[in-house]
Amino acid sequence: MELRELTASDWAQLAELNAHLWILAAVLIGTGLVYALAHALIPSLVLTGDIEPQAGRKMRAPLYAIMAAGLGALTAIIIKATLLALDLLPSMLPRLAI
Repeated sequence: MELRELTASDWAQLAELNAHLWILAAVLIGTGLVYALAHALIPSLVLTGDIEPQAGRKMRAPLYAIMAAGLGALTAIIIKATLLALDLLPSMLPRLAI
């Protein structure tokens, strides 16, 4: 396996792939926090009586929509990053196997 010299366009593609991976991490953390809020914090507040059950249900409904949008964004970012990596790797590593 021999790495060839990287050109300016290769570095640009690597920067784009890196940006996608950082965005993936941010969206993943955000979606996880929304999930924790909808399934841990709000039910806990309802159980302790800090908020009413009806208000808890009203608060959880939009969080489900945000979580669904986050999962859709995660799927799109993973697919896009995979396609970028599959486009970039063969040009960087012409011989992946002996």
